[in-house]
Amino acid sequence: MPERPSHVLMRQSRRTRKLVTNSVLIALHVVLCQVASINIGNSLAISIAGITESVAGLMFGPLSGGLVGLLGSLIHQILRYGFTVTTALWILPAGVKGLLCGWYAKAYGYHLNPLQIYWVLLITAVIVTSINTTVMIVDATIFGYSTQATVLAQMGIRYMNGALTSFAYMLVCVPLLKSLQKLPGMREMQE
Repeated sequence: MPERPSHVLMRQSRRTRKLVTNSVLIALHVVLCQVASINIGNSLAISIAGITESVAGLMFGPLSGGLVGLLGSLIHQILRYGFTVTTALWILPAGVKGLLCGWYAKAYGYHLNPLQIYWVLLITAVIVTSINTTVMIVDATIFGYSTQATVLAQMGIRYMNGALTSFAYMLVCVPLLKSLQKLPGMREMQE
């Protein structure tokens, strides 16, 4: 059997490390959804699970961030609620968050200062809150558990929750990203 060139082996090694790292972040997302989330009624949740897709996006790029968000949310949704007609809608916000964080980081060459990290987390929180609210209205209309007025009446609280969560994410993301970037081979996994 002929030997593979070293550059092919290195590329395969990077792909494997990235796959394993993203898999760990997906698993962490599921665990954090289960043990580190507080549901307040049917329309508000406080969770730190979104940090996984944020880190994946900020560290590795839009594809990793989007996949970690989508797959982590999909597994959580199936474990918690089963598969329903709105499952695809519920996983969309986390995927969008990871994708946008990754797109921003990639646009700046993955060299972001703390203020840039906070702003991308805050902007994605506003976008994700808007998508979540829309999904909640669709879900509530289909399954009849709440009215649109009830969901919309809580918008201020939902956006404030997103802003505060973004600040908490920043406090974790900034030192975590600095530590991860120092690890050998991490830069090679960026998209």
